[in-house]
Amino acid sequence: MEHTLLRHRNLTLGSEGLPYQRIEHLLVAKGRHDANLRMGYGHDEELEEINRMEFGLGTLSQQQNDLRVAADFCCIWRYDYPRRVHEICASIGGSPHTAFRLHYQVCPDRRQEFVDYDTALQCWLNDRDPDECAFQSGTARTAIGRVYRLLGKKDPLKKLLVERTSLGLAARVLNCSFWGHNEREAHTPLNPRHARQLNRGWSDRLGRLEHSIRTEMGSGAADFLCDVGGTAEPACHFKFIRRVDILVSSIGCLRWRGNLPMKDATITGRRQLTSDYLGALESYWNVTGSANGGLAQDLHALLGEPTDFKRWLVASLWKGIKNQTLYQAYPMKRWIEFVRSAEDYLDNLSDDTR
Repeated sequence: MEHTLLRHRNLTLGSEGLPYQRIEHLLVAKGRHDANLRMGYGHDEELEEINRMEFGLGTLSQQQNDLRVAADFCCIWRYDYPRRVHEICASIGGSPHTAFRLHYQVCPDRRQEFVDYDTALQCWLNDRDPDECAFQSGTARTAIGRVYRLLGKKDPLKKLLVERTSLGLAARVLNCSFWGHNEREAHTPLNPRHARQLNRGWSDRLGRLEHSIRTEMGSGAADFLCDVGGTAEPACHFKFIRRVDILVSSIGCLRWRGNLPMKDATITGRRQLTSDYLGALESYWNVTGSANGGLAQDLHALLGEPTDFKRWLVASLWKGIKNQTLYQAYPMKRWIEFVRSAEDYLDNLSDDTR
């Protein structure tokens, strides 16, 4: 889907991103903002309570509706999910800063991480000195050190596997557009959308590499030929780089998961982390909720004094996170329409906004 829906653009977005109201209609069901919260599994008392809270608010302003739309894009499968909860709570509490990105998209720093990883693989393939390679970007040194350490000494089969992995990584789409205002990143370029510009015929080269690897490894090739990052994982998924690390470290010793690298602290303990966030959010909107003391204090400070409107937004955020935890899925129901709305908006930007 990344390749069929997302388009290449030489465009830089300013602090004004894509308007939330462009996709609000996708989230409304029977007059309520519950399309992403309704799972279709019988009676849901929590959802009924959230709808009652919304009904009591009366007519909402566009700014208030925008906050409700923003709360729907807290995806727990994203690499930056914990930080996004704090930013959403700050926005509900009155902060003008928001930084909510589409589910499949990554921030410029995250995109640079993929570029650096591919640079490291290319340096290793081309027998470049790691110190010389590191000067290609200020952030590349860490990625190069990790990749060289995981891959170890050259081997003809390793080189086939690394080139195939590098092509797979470079083919992933890395869009950086966003919804709403983003004061810290006043200029967000949408280009490059790949870690590296691939030459014409790269897919044919990929096929030849995979044929050679299967010939060399037989049935053992299956693990090493997994889709880079996992077939169901977009680049923003919190385990995406972890999957690539496992693949590269396995190539390094030609044994699947044979040189398993250390886990990134950002992806460790996510289940407990989400439980803590659910408790902290519930304690704000529902007096019967329990909470982790320190985290609850931090979120409550961002939210400020409870109001009916804030409690409704926090309850919606809490419900969205809880549904994702229970059903192991991102709750955006009309996903293709969602992506197309963003693409159409970017297509229609006038020349004076570019």
